Amino acid sequence: MYTQARTSIRAQLMRLSLIIVAVSIALSLSGTMYLALRGEQEALDSNLLNSASILSQVPLVRQALQGELPADQLADYLDATTEQTSDIDLILVGDIHSTLLYVPDRALIGTTYSGTAQTGVLSGSSPYTSNETGPMGSDHSAYAPVRDEQGNVIGFVIVGVYFRSMALVAVGTVTRMLLVGLAAAVLGSLLALRLSRRIKQSLLGYEPDVFARQFHQREDILDALEEGILAIDGEKTVIFLNASAAEMLSLDRRAILGRPLHEVYPRSTLDRVLETGQAEYNVSMTSLRDIRVLSDRLPLYENGRLAGAVSIFRNRTELTRMADNLTGVSHMVEAMRAYTHEFMNKLHVILGLLQIGEPEKAQQYIMDTTQTQQVAVSRIMNQIHQPSVAALLVGKTSRANELGIRLRLDRESSLSEESPWLPPDAYVTVLGNLIENAIEVLNQSRGSTKEISVSIRESGESLLLCVEDTGPGIPAALRRTLFQRGISTKGRERGTGLALVQEVVEAYHGEIRVESESGVGTSFFLSFCRGELPAVKE
Repeated sequence: MYTQARTSIRAQLMRLSLIIVAVSIALSLSGTMYLALRGEQEALDSNLLNSASILSQVPLVRQALQGELPADQLADYLDATTEQTSDIDLILVGDIHSTLLYVPDRALIGTTYSGTAQTGVLSGSSPYTSNETGPMGSDHSAYAPVRDEQGNVIGFVIVGVYFRSMALVAVGTVTRMLLVGLAAAVLGSLLALRLSRRIKQSLLGYEPDVFARQFHQREDILDALEEGILAIDGEKTVIFLNASAAEMLSLDRRAILGRPLHEVYPRSTLDRVLETGQAEYNVSMTSLRDIRVLSDRLPLYENGRLAGAVSIFRNRTELTRMADNLTGVSHMVEAMRAYTHEFMNKLHVILGLLQIGEPEKAQQYIMDTTQTQQVAVSRIMNQIHQPSVAALLVGKTSRANELGIRLRLDRESSLSEESPWLPPDAYVTVLGNLIENAIEVLNQSRGSTKEISVSIRESGESLLLCVEDTGPGIPAALRRTLFQRGISTKGRERGTGLALVQEVVEAYHGEIRVESESGVGTSFFLSFCRGELPAVKE
């Protein structure tokens, strides 16, 4: 039993999904963090600069620096401003001598600002930012000059945040990205799970390696078969050819896969199944001259739609040869038996003529008999070139003569040796059973005229077979069930001959018609046309 040592397709896809998400997060985190923190820094600088510029223009600040407002009122105002603004950690106000007029820590009011970053604004420069640490540990601050009504610098305003606040911003950004990555990982896992289910469904529930293993095993099994298998898709392209089929058709299987059927096998009619959608069984492939092959051709359906066709070849060369030989021998034995019986009767006539002293009449009788027999056999051999059929007709003629029945072959009849319509055994089955039925009916009939007429008309477009007798006709009650196996007027364990005839006609898509009139006779007409026949070509 196969042991599944490899990881399942679901685990592989989920692992791949997590790796892709992790690598994507790792690659994008650095760049995104840089851009995000840079954006946060720029936004923070802009906010600090705007706040510092606005505070530097507040009249209360100006009045406090000019000594027109008590320091307590300025402190209350700036305390409230700091509490209401979440992006500012502290505000400092100093005069032109760097003496602090406002500090959140009241103990530092009146002290001198220890830094040097304010020198720029005291000299009249525009607002700017600096990372200089202030008296309360401020790490990043914006500096703006405070001017009086004449535009002279009378002090400065510092608006700042601590590094810990900036760190919190960075941590918040990283946290958001990690949450997004986690959501992406969960989504990727769900999609991987769904994809793995869909893949397994398309592989009939198997893991890919198990499916590949079974596919190769089944391909080896198909290659080991003696039967050849050829398959095409809906576009008439060869999609499969096993080793036996390649050998029988003399084709290179690696060279023809994916190529049009008629490009690699011009005489094939397998694509006809795509047009009719009907299966064809036991079709003889006469396109193969050196071997005798029977083929079953079946349509392939996918979701109810005709998607291709497959042909299964069976090499029956030896069996067909043996069957043909056996069929010929049996009929020749029957002919010899009939000839022997007739010969003995004729010998008795000759012996009687000699005994009564009529040697001249005996000689004439011998010459007439020989000529009649020779003419009958010669006609059959000249018109029917298929050996098995000719032997059948000769044997049946002798049997009919033996019973006092005249069997004649229509003068317009003809049949080629390589007839494309039916294989020899099919001709023997059809004609042999119809003629034998007619002989048995006439042998039991009390009518004065006992004749059987056989007609075989072969052309490029059709094949017509006809067997007529002058018997009493078929009862009306029997006509509806005439071709059912076991139905007969001859007793039990009979009634297989016409059933076999019907099976041959159906197998080769022919038509059968029966005309019968009481006291006049019965006629069987069989027709095979090019448009209806699966022919005996592949």
